[in-house]
Amino acid sequence: MQLHQRGDFEQAKDLYARVLKATPQHPDALHLYGLACHQQGDHATAIAYIKRAVMLVPSQPVLRNNLGDALYQAGDAEGAIKQLRRALELLPDYAGAHQNLGSIFCETGEHDAALLHAREAVRLDPDRPEGWFNLGLVLLDHVLLKDSADAFRSALQLRPAYARAATSLLYILNLLPGADPLTVAAEHRDVVARLFKDIPAGSPVKKRRGRIRVGYVSGEFCAHAVNYFFEPVLAQHDRELFETWCYSDVLCADTVTQRLRQTAQHWRAIAGWPDDRVCAQIRADKIDVLVDLAGHTEHHRLGVFARKPAACQLGFLGYPNTTGLQAMDYRIVDTRTAPENEDSPGPESLLRLSQGFACFRPPAHTPEVSPTPALHKGRVTFGSLHKLEKLNERVISLWAQILQANPATCLLLARDQLDAWQQRRLRAIFRKHGVAGERLEMRHLDDPAESFFSLFAEIDILLDCQPWSGHTLACCALWMGVPVVSQVGTSHAGRMVASVLHQLDLAELAAMDEASYVRIATELSRDQARLVRYRSDLRERFGKSSLRDEAGFTRAFEAAIQAVL
Repeated sequence: MQLHQRGDFEQAKDLYARVLKATPQHPDALHLYGLACHQQGDHATAIAYIKRAVMLVPSQPVLRNNLGDALYQAGDAEGAIKQLRRALELLPDYAGAHQNLGSIFCETGEHDAALLHAREAVRLDPDRPEGWFNLGLVLLDHVLLKDSADAFRSALQLRPAYARAATSLLYILNLLPGADPLTVAAEHRDVVARLFKDIPAGSPVKKRRGRIRVGYVSGEFCAHAVNYFFEPVLAQHDRELFETWCYSDVLCADTVTQRLRQTAQHWRAIAGWPDDRVCAQIRADKIDVLVDLAGHTEHHRLGVFARKPAACQLGFLGYPNTTGLQAMDYRIVDTRTAPENEDSPGPESLLRLSQGFACFRPPAHTPEVSPTPALHKGRVTFGSLHKLEKLNERVISLWAQILQANPATCLLLARDQLDAWQQRRLRAIFRKHGVAGERLEMRHLDDPAESFFSLFAEIDILLDCQPWSGHTLACCALWMGVPVVSQVGTSHAGRMVASVLHQLDLAELAAMDEASYVRIATELSRDQARLVRYRSDLRERFGKSSLRDEAGFTRAFEAAIQAVL
C-alpha cells in the first residue's frame, strides 16, 4: 500500500499478486490490485478484480464507489450509476460517491442531478480539491460562470499545482462579462506561477546559424478548427529560410494528422511523453523558435514551455490571451486586436501583424453558397452556433433586444451541447427578457459526422458574442456568404471578429458599443437587398482578401520571427 500511495503501481501490483497467490479470496488485495489497474487506465482488469472484492464484501461502500468509477471510465455509465447509488445507500454521507455521480450525471445530461451531487460532495468534504474541480465543471455546464470560476479557485487554494483546475479557471476568465483584461491577465500570471513554481529554469539556448528551426507544439494536430489557420502556414513556410518540426500530442491520428505529417519537414509524436523528455527532444532538435498552439486549453503542454527549451518562444492561434508564463517571449496579435497604444497585459511582448493575426483555409468539404434563406422562408433568421458557455445573460439580453425590435425575425441556436435540458434553460432566460419560445429554433447537433456548414443555408445573419468573440465561426460564416454582426471588445479575444470584418472591408458590421450592435443587426435584418448582396459576393470578397493570402500572411509571420531573433 505504501508503494501504491507513492504511485509505484507496478511494484504494488506485484506484491498484491503475491498476496492473492497465497490467499485468492483476499478482498483488500483484490480491490487494491484492481484500483491500481484503474489508475493506470486498464479499466477492464480493474472491473474484474474489484467485482470479485464486492462479491466478498458487498456492504463496503468504498469498493462500490471505485467499481462505479472504473465502470464509467470503461463506458458503462448505467452500471456505474447503479454501483454509486448502492454506495450511497450504504453510506449517505460518502463525498466520493456524490462526486463521481455528479461527474457522470454531467456527462449523461442529467444536469440538475449533477449539480445536486456535486454540491453535496463539497459540503461533505470541503478539503478535497477534486470535489471543487468537479463542481466547477458542473457549474460551467449550467453557465454559472462566476460560481464556476470560484469553485476552480477553491480547488487551486487546496492544491496550487492542480493543472486541470488551473486550465479550467483561466479558460473561464475569458468568458466572464465585464471582466477587466488587466485583472484577468494578472490572475493568469498568479495561477501559472504557482502551477510551475517547482520547474527549474532552462539553461539559455542560443540561436544557431543557418535556417531558422521552428517547432510547433499541439495536442490538436487532428480534425480540429485550429488547423483551418495553422495548416496554410505550415504549407507556405519558406523552406530556404525555415525548417519545420511538429511536436504532436495527438493520441488518435486521423486524416488531418496524416496530412500535417506529410507537410511538416520533421514530425515528433510526443503523446504520453513527460515534459522533461519533450524538452530534451526539442533541445536535441536545436529548435530556435518554439510555437505554442494551445495556450490554456485542454491538451496544452505549457509545462514544456515553462522549461524554456528554445531561444525564442511564442503563442499563436490556439488561445486568445496571455499564457501568464514568464518563459514565453511573444504572442501573435494584429493592430486591431491589440492597438499600438496598448501594452501587453501579460509577460509576453506583442508581435503585431499589420494585415491580421491569422489567415484562413476553409475545409475542402464546405458546400457551395446557398440562396438567401429569407427569400423562401419569408422571414430573416439570426443564428448562433457558439459554445453555450459563450451565451452569457448579457449576450442573451442583447439578442432579445434585437428580436424584440424585429418581430418578423427568429433566432436559430444549434450546438452539440444543446440537449433538451439546455433548450429549456435557454428558453426560460429568453422568456425573462421578453422573447417567446416560438421565436427560437433550437437544434441538438448530436451526430458527430454532421457538418455545421450545412446550417449556414438556414441563417441570414450570424450574431457574434462577447467577451470572447467567435473567430472560427465568423470565418466559416463569412465564407458561406453569411454576414456577421460583432461588437468590438476590450481585449484580443473580444476583437478577433472585428479584425476579420475589417480585413473584408466590412467595418459597417463591427459595432463600437451595445446600442450600435443592436442597431446594426436591426438595420441589416430589414434590408433584404443587402442580405442578398452579401450572400452573392462574400465568398469572392473573402477569396481576394488578406485572410486567404496564405503566402502573404506566412511571409509576414516569418518576418516577425526574424525581427526578434
